[in-house]
Parts: sequence; C-alpha cells; structure tokens
Amino acid sequence: MTDLLDEIANWCSVRKYDNRSIPDDVLRRILDAARRAPSWANVQPWHFVMVKDPASKKELQQLAVGQKFIEKADAVIVCCGDMAAWGEEERIKQMQQLAPILADDIGLPFDEDFIRKSLKDPAFNPALRGKEILLARLYEQVSLAIAFMILQAKHEGVGSCLIGAVANDATGMNPDLYRQIRRHLNLPEDKLILTLVTLGYPAVDASLKARPRKKFDEVVSREKYGIPF
Repeated sequence: MTDLLDEIANWCSVRKYDNRSIPDDVLRRILDAARRAPSWANVQPWHFVMVKDPASKKELQQLAVGQKFIEKADAVIVCCGDMAAWGEEERIKQMQQLAPILADDIGLPFDEDFIRKSLKDPAFNPALRGKEILLARLYEQVSLAIAFMILQAKHEGVGSCLIGAVANDATGMNPDLYRQIRRHLNLPEDKLILTLVTLGYPAVDASLKARPRKKFDEVVSREKYGIPF
C-alpha cells in the first residue's frame, strides 16, 4: 500500500483532464471521505453538490471568473457552508451526541445545563460573533472536508483542483450570477457556496509535478516560535 505521506507529497492541482467519466462508486467514495472529515464540536457544517451537467458546469465556470478548465472537468463539486448547522436545535443535538464520547476526555460535564449555557458562549457558538466570524469558521471546517476529498481522489487516481476565485458571499463578486446559480442549484438560503473542486482523470499531457513547498523548519517550531523541531 502506498504510504499516505507519499500521496500527500505527490499531490498537485490537475487542470487538464481526459474524457473518461468517473464512475459513481468512485465519486461516492471521494464524497464520503469529505463527509467523514473531522469538524470542530462535531458541527459538520457542510453540503456538497456534485455537478456533471454540461450547462451547469458552464455556469460554474462563469462563477469562477471564466476559468476554462472547470467546464472540461468530469465533475465539479460545489462546496457549501451550512449556516443551519449552527442553529440552536442542531447544536443541542450535536453536543448531546458528543457527551458520552468527550465528557471524560476533556473534563467538561456536557450535561443539559452545560450544553444550553454553551449556546451563549462564543467559544462554543461563533454565530454569536456575527456573520463574518461564522463565515470564517465555515471556511475552516469545510476546508478540512475538502482536504479529505482531494486526498481520496488522489488515492482513486482522480485529479482535482480547488477553485478559490469564486463569486460568493465572501468575495462579493458578480452577485446577480451568484444568485442565479444558487437558484439553479436549488440551494436553501442557509447554504452558502464557499468554493468549487473540479474532479477528472488527468490527461496524458497534464502537468503532475508536485508544487514547491516551504522548508520544514520555515513552518514548524518546537515549543516556541523560531526553535527548530
């Protein structure tokens, strides 16, 4: 079996795809990997819309400032942040599910009184800090799921690319198109498009070279900043 670190080290964005269709069972495993990602306080604030329809992919290409390769991908995953996951009823349910798992580990009671008080504490409920902070936490959480998604794609031999330049609530670009695509995708108001991930089998002439990364000691310290590991 390939070492996981080797797969991570050799990962790269793929923007050129061949014409093969990704089987549904492969797509299901890729998306299931995203579903199984860790999330802060078990909120799981995500929803993923898998798009293969050519007309819809053309719209998503326009949403992403016209990047041509998006239309050529076999599938485009619309990665949404779920605002409803931070609603009171959802948070109570999530915390109740965590109680028997975490109470001993982290030394908090997780009883009914603690759970309800936590809803008024921004350490547990970032929605109290307003939409901007909540949006930041949504990006944080969905990014974890995307990482699992693209690593599973790599494991399946499927290339992927994370699209950052997207018209959405964060960028404020092209609001009319953003609203139009939301309607076409039938997204509820509380589901926000955060980013896109393209998926497809790499073309024969696709560039598959790993991207340069900073040296280990540039980004890792031991105990205090600047002390080498």
